[in-house]
Amino acid sequence: MSFFGFGQSVEVEIVLNDAESRKRAEHKTEDEKKEKYFLFYDGETVSGKVSLALKHPNKRLEHQGIKIEFIGQIGQEQMSQ
Repeated sequence: MSFFGFGQSVEVEIVLNDAESRKRAEHKTEDEKKEKYFLFYDGETVSGKVSLALKHPNKRLEHQGIKIEFIGQIGQEQMSQ
């Protein structure tokens, strides 16, 4: 990631602690492809690790912190009778 081609480039990797065992929900994209996304419930704690790899290790990377935002949809589970 590099803004406007200026400054240091960096590769960002985000790994959730329970990624292997976490349930996933299937969702169709605009081009009708099916993708799976992690499923979270209200009140759950989310934890993991963020790794940054600099493209040019001898250059500085200036930042004001790292912020990760989850964007999603709130829905109700279907209950069978």
